Amino acid sequence: MFSVSMFPSAITINLYLAASLIGFATGTAISILLLVLTVRAAKLPGASAANFLFVTCCLIWNLGGLAHSVALTCGAPEQGPAALIIWACQYTAVAAWPITVLSLWSPLATLRWQRIGCRSLQALAVTTCTLIVIPLWHGVLTGEHSSLLFLKLSTPYNGAILLTLGIALFRERLASRAMRLPVLAMLVGTFGAMTAVLITQLLPFDRVADDLLRVVSEQITLLVVLGAFFLFARFRFSDLFIRHCLKVVLAALTAVAFTLSYYTLSFFRFEGRVAYPGAARACVETLTAVPMLVLFTFVDRRIGEGVNRWIFRAPDYRTLLRKLSEELTCLRSETEIVYAVETTARQSLELRAAQLVTLEKLSKTSLLTSNSPHSYGPEPDWLNAVNDGELLELNCQHRYHAGHTQDEVELLVPVRSEGRVTHMLAISPGPARRGLVTHEVNYLRSVAAQFGHRLDALHMEERLIVAQSREAVLLQQVTEAELCALRAQVNPHFLFNSLNSIANLVVTNPEQAETMTLRLARVFRHVLANSARPLIPLHEEIEFLETYLQIEEARFGSRLQVKIAVDPAVAMEQIPSLMLQPIVENALKHGLGPKPGPGHLWITAEADGNQVRLRVEDDGVGPAIGVLKLNGGSGRSNGVGLENVARRLNALYQDQGRMTLEARQAGGTRVTILLPRERGAAA
Repeated sequence: MFSVSMFPSAITINLYLAASLIGFATGTAISILLLVLTVRAAKLPGASAANFLFVTCCLIWNLGGLAHSVALTCGAPEQGPAALIIWACQYTAVAAWPITVLSLWSPLATLRWQRIGCRSLQALAVTTCTLIVIPLWHGVLTGEHSSLLFLKLSTPYNGAILLTLGIALFRERLASRAMRLPVLAMLVGTFGAMTAVLITQLLPFDRVADDLLRVVSEQITLLVVLGAFFLFARFRFSDLFIRHCLKVVLAALTAVAFTLSYYTLSFFRFEGRVAYPGAARACVETLTAVPMLVLFTFVDRRIGEGVNRWIFRAPDYRTLLRKLSEELTCLRSETEIVYAVETTARQSLELRAAQLVTLEKLSKTSLLTSNSPHSYGPEPDWLNAVNDGELLELNCQHRYHAGHTQDEVELLVPVRSEGRVTHMLAISPGPARRGLVTHEVNYLRSVAAQFGHRLDALHMEERLIVAQSREAVLLQQVTEAELCALRAQVNPHFLFNSLNSIANLVVTNPEQAETMTLRLARVFRHVLANSARPLIPLHEEIEFLETYLQIEEARFGSRLQVKIAVDPAVAMEQIPSLMLQPIVENALKHGLGPKPGPGHLWITAEADGNQVRLRVEDDGVGPAIGVLKLNGGSGRSNGVGLENVARRLNALYQDQGRMTLEARQAGGTRVTILLPRERGAAA
């Protein structure tokens, strides 16, 4: 226990005034900050007028205490008229404070017995406030101070009883871990003030201990204010307020530590020990203050992180957004993207519901229809606010109908895609969760932005696929037109040669000419039947060649020996129609035609790994021509037929097909064509 002999009377009074000034100045700063943030939150539909009354009571208490301490510091008498009026204003606010707290909590009374209990407590609070305030002001204004002490002591008991009953009434809401800290702060503040007053009255203490208990009873009410406001008040800026409050409290603790160090240094007698006592005292005080300021800066940097981690238990939003971005990048369906965004928002913040709704659908609901008789939403110009990217705050008492569910939507976050708002992220925290605070709202803004960016990318990918599909169709049409033109070049060329052969046989061998005419009709029937087919099975092309060679055998007679070998494994492979006929015709005309005596023609088709190898050989007089490349490469022209085949292969297969011309060692020419297997149908 402290004794009076430890401190002189003047120092004791100075310590009390210093503690009061620091405490009430801190409370006033916090109250002003709370008032500013309450004004900012006034636009929320769920904001209550009780918020302003609550903050007003808090501000009157702290501002009055600060004015009273300043007046005493300036020498005003403690029992003077001005001091008593200030004191009466303070305790009027304390007496009215339970009314504002119960008004803040009244929307939580959902059950019938809770509503009855809340109304009863409000009536009791009004009654006790009246019984305290009227005699209090009567005594101050008339000068009858006999009952002032009793009225002063009754205010903490009144607040403690009403507060305890209110907590018991809404105990179901206190089950979550997030509510424990505010409840603990309220209980500590209420019963701490009541206990300090009770100890002061029952036990004798010296002046120092009595002043210390007096300071505790006056300043511990700040815990009650903070706990009561954040327990049930719907307050968007809670995290900002707590962060700034902790900074103010930290600054106040620094001031207290500096004050204590100052009075401690007053016991050191510098006079007679140093040449300049004042300078020595100032040097010691500076050396004491500098570490405090450095420590304040060090701790201040970690206040925001500590508030989010320990008070609001905020997750690592940066990691969550990175994971969401990686997940959305892998999704290719808008339905999947919507589900991922809704799930992430709901699970990360432990929300009751989070739903993405298109703006067209939202505008058709009664939620945002201003001319609806059941309109819940904001002002008629809500659409302009949405297009500007503003959040829509909804009253938590109103219902939002989405599908077959009914959720309390508190916030609508706009999603901007392709330069305009296309969706809204409807957030329903649920009754078991506290209201959303600023850092959570900023996180939801980032989630909505992620969805908008991925939606833009998805639409861009879809447009790119459509454009590529159109280009592929156009390319296919161009290719088909080119193939038709190439086939049109082959048919007259073949017809001209065949008619020349028939004309020669009409005179020498009319019967053979008739047979050739019938075979020619069969050939052109095949050509007409497959004119619309760029690709035909290999065996059909071979059958066509057999008919064509029968026509040519009539011209060559016994000099022409033909051998055809087709591997059954490739008989059904798709090849370009009329592709081998120009090559065979070229071999007959340029290779075997000029050769005297018999000539041989070999036609083979076989598999070569993933390719089909087609080969046409003759032992005629054709010179070594080299290799004809399909990309329009080198080699001299070999007539319309071979150039036609090369161009058709390039149009159909690009670098997948290849044709070469080379001289055989035994004489003659070899033409080899390589085509991809199982790609003909796709081409």
